[in-house]
Amino acid sequence: MKRKINLALIGAGSMGRLWAKAIKETKGVVPRVVIDIDEKSALSISQRFPGCIAVKDWHKILANNDIDAVLVTTPHKWLAPISLAALKAGKHVFCEKPSGVTVAEVTRNIILAKKKNLVYMPGFNHRYHPAYMKAREIFEKGGIGEANFIRARYGFGGRPGYNKEWRFNKEVAGGGELLDQGVHMIDMARWFLGDFEKIYGFAENFFWGGDVEDNGFLLMRTKKGQVASIHVSSTNWEWVHSFEIFGDKGYLLIDGLDQRYNGPEQLTWGKRDKTFARPQDEKYVFEKEQKHDAMRREMENFVRAIHGGAPVRKLFPRGEDARAALKLVEKIYKNKHGNFKK
Repeated sequence: MKRKINLALIGAGSMGRLWAKAIKETKGVVPRVVIDIDEKSALSISQRFPGCIAVKDWHKILANNDIDAVLVTTPHKWLAPISLAALKAGKHVFCEKPSGVTVAEVTRNIILAKKKNLVYMPGFNHRYHPAYMKAREIFEKGGIGEANFIRARYGFGGRPGYNKEWRFNKEVAGGGELLDQGVHMIDMARWFLGDFEKIYGFAENFFWGGDVEDNGFLLMRTKKGQVASIHVSSTNWEWVHSFEIFGDKGYLLIDGLDQRYNGPEQLTWGKRDKTFARPQDEKYVFEKEQKHDAMRREMENFVRAIHGGAPVRKLFPRGEDARAALKLVEKIYKNKHGNFKK
């Protein structure tokens, strides 16, 4: 029987609470400590697990040889530095997206993880949603023929005082929608089409104010000429999650994530009719999918990788995937396109 992985959860905010729910249902992992500068938040999560303690300072757990791995769910600024320190201490690392705010800091973590033979996994959660997994299965079997283009939209409407939260503080967040939600869509576009050779885009602030974007627009093309367009927004008002892949024989349309975005999550597989009449389609509806289910699948794959088992390769994101997504975001930021309202 494989030994259970002793885990430290660093970050007890909204994502930390959601991760606690996923971990509760994950076999092979035991939370031993929850860390947050808000000790009450850490305590509220730690109390869900027998023998789990709460502390304020993440540095204190790095010398603990009983901790095998860390799960980092802090605001963006601290993702890469904490991951680096954990890797130096010999811990496996699962780091929430975007894994850092610069390509350079994520690259350092990739290099160190390889040198120390440790698992360094970014949290690209969309890979583990059933609609995406089914779409990938159909895609790999040639269900829509040769892929031509992708069209993706990911948006919501914020909340009162949203512009005063850490996501709109550039020093803490590192960037806006492109860095936050955009990397999800970039990762999915790369998952289906591969690397992009050319990229154009804009980072705009239409409503919330400040120095990070509330809307991001990307247009990307692969060496083969396949195109992906992405729009991410926190001024969409009505929540939307739409990812569409079109090929020469059909298409795959993903709508929603679990029960959010006017769920349930669903996939439509359309097959082009040879007469070019209306296509025939099949629908897959995932009514029982909950927000934390995909996260549980992520954690299960992380544990499997730590034990030396071959993770499900098409699902398992690597540090290189986080770096590739950040490279595209950095390019848009460096071009300084955008209109920011102070």
